[in-house]
Amino acid sequence: MARGNADVTREKLLRAAHDLLAERASGASVSEICSRAEVNVAMVRYCFGSKDGLLDALLERVLEGLSDEIERLAALDLPPSAKLQRHVSEIVRNYVRYPYVNRLMNERLLSAEPEAVSGIARSFALPARDWYAELLADGRREEGWRELDPTLFFFSVVGLCEFLFSARPLLERGFGEPLDDRLVEAYSAHVTGLVTAGMR
Repeated sequence: MARGNADVTREKLLRAAHDLLAERASGASVSEICSRAEVNVAMVRYCFGSKDGLLDALLERVLEGLSDEIERLAALDLPPSAKLQRHVSEIVRNYVRYPYVNRLMNERLLSAEPEAVSGIARSFALPARDWYAELLADGRREEGWRELDPTLFFFSVVGLCEFLFSARPLLERGFGEPLDDRLVEAYSAHVTGLVTAGMR
């Protein structure tokens, strides 16, 4: 297969996997992804080596996009508190855009495969933690924030933002609350308030 055609097929498979995983909580089979992409099943092995390779590529793309968002936010001329508020709100909204990302990330982390863990650290966790270190230092200097460990801050912020989405069945069946736009907006404001208040 020509390189250009392979790139087109690869993109079709990534888009199909994203669409199916965003639509359902149960995952998607290789045949379902290929049917949605309108390509032969053998193309998954050709383009990615395996289904895990396809999902790893999708996860890496999403996480690199999140890191790009952080870079753009870091470049803005805003006070630290405004950057933090915008960042927390973006994290919540990204769980709406990519509802599968936490499940994929946890599956790869639980596999304990060194390359999978290193990939997640390289594409998202370390850039985010390093930016938090800069933001926390700026906040202490400019706004009197208390001193916080950037690694612990990373886990705290991401954990606060993601649990609503990873525990969606509990929210909807246990509490009878639909995860709709109203609740997402309310949760974004709630988490942003908790995090920013904790900086004082």
